[in-house]
Amino acid sequence: MADFQGPGVDERFRRLLAMAKPIKWGFFHHLHTSAYYRGRVALIGDSAHASLPYQAAGAAQGLEDALVLSEVLARLAKSSSSDATSTAHIEAALDAYDSVRRPRAQRQLEQAAEVGKMIFFQDAEAGDDMSKILPRLQEGRFDWLWFHDINKDVEKALNKMEAREIPAVHL
Repeated sequence: MADFQGPGVDERFRRLLAMAKPIKWGFFHHLHTSAYYRGRVALIGDSAHASLPYQAAGAAQGLEDALVLSEVLARLAKSSSSDATSTAHIEAALDAYDSVRRPRAQRQLEQAAEVGKMIFFQDAEAGDDMSKILPRLQEGRFDWLWFHDINKDVEKALNKMEAREIPAVHL
């Protein structure tokens, strides 16, 4: 509240702030994960790639994970093979999910950290120079993230899963 005691701060605003009950909110950032699965267990969302909030993309990344993983597992479940539930087949499905989702999610993590450094004036190149920061935050920087065709990722994962050679199975 001391930050808002100076002249020029509307008293109504100070009264409004006095009614707030602040909470502490942790920011978690897990920059590199070697894999999003092990054996028959897969991670999605923040459990796989906890992200800083500076691109407003964390929840969307979790939804993308869920879509790709559910499509891969649905294809596996529809398989005519009696071995579709074998560890090898499930690992092939999870590996396909991982190979498509991890690079994209990791890129989002890296860029969220970069954006955080810029908005807190800690970027080594831009410092606190807004004439350097703003162009780096504009000019299509987020297009790859916001205008991505996730259906292409689903198809890529399905193709990778089907291309993986597992004897006696035809997906």
